[in-house]
Amino acid sequence: MALSYSLIKRRNMEKDAPVGSKLVYGSTRTTSRMDLNKLCDAIAAHSTASRGDVMLVLEGLIYILTERLQAGTVVSMGNFGNFRMVAGSVGALTEEEFNTSMFKKPRIIFKPGILLREVTNNAKFEKLQTVTVTEQCDKEHVY
Repeated sequence: MALSYSLIKRRNMEKDAPVGSKLVYGSTRTTSRMDLNKLCDAIAAHSTASRGDVMLVLEGLIYILTERLQAGTVVSMGNFGNFRMVAGSVGALTEEEFNTSMFKKPRIIFKPGILLREVTNNAKFEKLQTVTVTEQCDKEHVY
């Protein structure tokens, strides 16, 4: 299977690009969405576990991930990858001036393991079909 993409003409983002110059950029597009129920059905179809068993395990995983990430734990899932929570802060002149309100919003980082890195290393791309647009848009698209 391939990632679908379209072409969009945008402002040239290269360093020292002439003012007003544009380049054509590829932009990948999602073609569908898989919710938790469909994910459970798909996993159950490839295992001896029932859909309900899979749902229980995934809900347990989400619960433990939430609990452990909030405690500052790196959650390693073997070849699948690792989850961790990080947060930077604004600076203070001295240690005494620093307080926890200076932290920026934390975010969860996922580092793919061997299995998912192989997916990205072997990615293929497929151009989306041309679409005729009748409405006006403020962006210039190249099909």
